[in-house]
Amino acid sequence: MQNRRQFLSRIAAAPGIVATGSLWADDNIVAAKPLPLHHPGKVKSIIFYYCKGGPSQAHTFDKPRSVGDTALHPFGFKKCGQSGLEIGDVFPSLQSVADELCLIRSGYGALATHNEGGIHIFTSASKLGASLGAWMLHGLGSGNPSLPGHVMLTGRAEGDRWAVSDGEVHGGARSIGAGGLPPSLQAQVVHDLERPIANLNSSMSAAEQTRWLAELDALNAGFSKRHPRVAELNSRTESFFAAQRMQTAAPEAFDISQETASPAIRKLYGLDPQPTRSTGTKLLLARRLVERGVRFILVPSMSVPNQEGSSGDWDTHTPTQVRGLIPNLAQACDQPLAGLITDLKERGLLDQTLVVWGGEMGRGGPGHMNHNGSAFTWWMAGGGVRPGFAYGATDDQGFTAVESPIHVRDLHATILWMCGLDFRQLTHNGIGFDSTCKVAKGIIA
Repeated sequence: MQNRRQFLSRIAAAPGIVATGSLWADDNIVAAKPLPLHHPGKVKSIIFYYCKGGPSQAHTFDKPRSVGDTALHPFGFKKCGQSGLEIGDVFPSLQSVADELCLIRSGYGALATHNEGGIHIFTSASKLGASLGAWMLHGLGSGNPSLPGHVMLTGRAEGDRWAVSDGEVHGGARSIGAGGLPPSLQAQVVHDLERPIANLNSSMSAAEQTRWLAELDALNAGFSKRHPRVAELNSRTESFFAAQRMQTAAPEAFDISQETASPAIRKLYGLDPQPTRSTGTKLLLARRLVERGVRFILVPSMSVPNQEGSSGDWDTHTPTQVRGLIPNLAQACDQPLAGLITDLKERGLLDQTLVVWGGEMGRGGPGHMNHNGSAFTWWMAGGGVRPGFAYGATDDQGFTAVESPIHVRDLHATILWMCGLDFRQLTHNGIGFDSTCKVAKGIIA
């Protein structure tokens, strides 16, 4: 038996274990330890499609009763499904699953600048500055200790020559971070869809890894016996074992080759057309991660070509941007999201998976397309929300939430409530959520 110093100098030769282990190593493996549920909750996983730039509610899911500049409103709306929900014509595929959607048309309280708005929309309710995904993982624990529980999927699928960016969030690391929660709860960012997690391969054989980890466990067990109050060492030991499990679990979870061999899956997620290829691939991966217990998967929208020149995201101000960008941005996610909802339902996963669509602000005010924190629309599907339902309303121009307004912090509180987590009891080191949060029980079935 070697001493601890000799062992650690040798294990440096195991880059796969060490590098991947850092996903868990910094704290007490909090991600693997769920808190007791505060009440029954249906949601076990969330897939959030984030619309970077702030989508215009008046062109997507909230038809204004009165418009000013008609040049800014070239798209129609249609009453869809048995519910009769009005959905913009730029979303023909989502129109076909209207009876699964819960439209939240009275969001407000967003910060009307992009970077701050991105941070706010993901962390608003948390006095710790922790993201919604981090809080969910903190409360529910890991659904699969062999995979990271909080993931952001970016990057472009192989052969995508259409998208202009890989997809990112305003606010960067702060928007998807753990804030004052343990760092292991921050999002694991996947940049390369073909090689999703770096440093998984080790120069050691599986047998060598197993032997070395057994030696590490024995060494640390002796130290822990002599120093029972030092709990961090056991957590760090577990992180190495988790990394070893991940070496097998992650490649399998991200391998979509067998699924993409199915023409039906390719059509359902839009894997062949250029505009939907990357988003469809990421949402198919998200569904696979949900099946394997991953708690929170964030898929940011990508910048796309403008039909009238240049490119951009959902930050649309002018008639040229409205006409040229909104149809392409909608097309990129329309079929993949409708396909995801259909697939989850067919697999019996929709009741326990909450699909969310939304951005960091809305649009409105003089000129109708300014940044607007007083009204925005999100929608949700699955997870126990009321299907085929529109919650709240804006004024005639769609500028201000006037009926059943729901603040950003209330959205967070409501989403966590559907997970079985009460924001009033969800704390870390004595700090938790804004005390003014309210659960919008009107959107819950």
